[in-house]
Amino acid sequence: MHENFLKTGAFSLVAAAAFCALFAGRASACDKGKLQRLLSGTSLSSQAKTSAAPLASAIANTATDKSGQTINGLWNVTDSSQGQVVDRYFDSWHADGNELFIDATPPALDNVCQGIWKQVGPRTFKLKHVSWTFDQDGNTTGTAIFHDVVHLARDGNSFTGSEDVFLYDLDGNLTNSFLGDVLQATRISVDF
Repeated sequence: MHENFLKTGAFSLVAAAAFCALFAGRASACDKGKLQRLLSGTSLSSQAKTSAAPLASAIANTATDKSGQTINGLWNVTDSSQGQVVDRYFDSWHADGNELFIDATPPALDNVCQGIWKQVGPRTFKLKHVSWTFDQDGNTTGTAIFHDVVHLARDGNSFTGSEDVFLYDLDGNLTNSFLGDVLQATRISVDF
């Protein structure tokens, strides 16, 4: 699935490290670590172990089903592609329709990402992340857009879903896509 991405050379660890060194502290290139893992064909386990929503939309995003469960909260998420873990992250879904995650990518590679979400059905949610892509010299080459659809379990303590990644050049032309990552998450609670 990720073979074409590997051949494009649109993103490299060297470019990511150079870009992060130049723009340390900026979260404008979310999911760079995941893109690098897709590019290199490595799984996370093979690496070292280590928009404001309108008020009406925010109210709709806090809708609950009959069990009273919402997606709002903190999640421990595992992202797999073709049976290989490609990312792990702590993911916060906020009642205002915003989302923030910190993944297992080293901080120097910018491991913070933002997204927006909305409820689209009973216990079903769509999430969208937007990220920049770079060439080997650290120049911006386009964007990566991550589309997630997740389904909250009836008890509200886990969700499963899928993720599709779409790469675009600076003119907005689709250059590549990776479809069907599998997401599995468990709610993190204050249980100490």
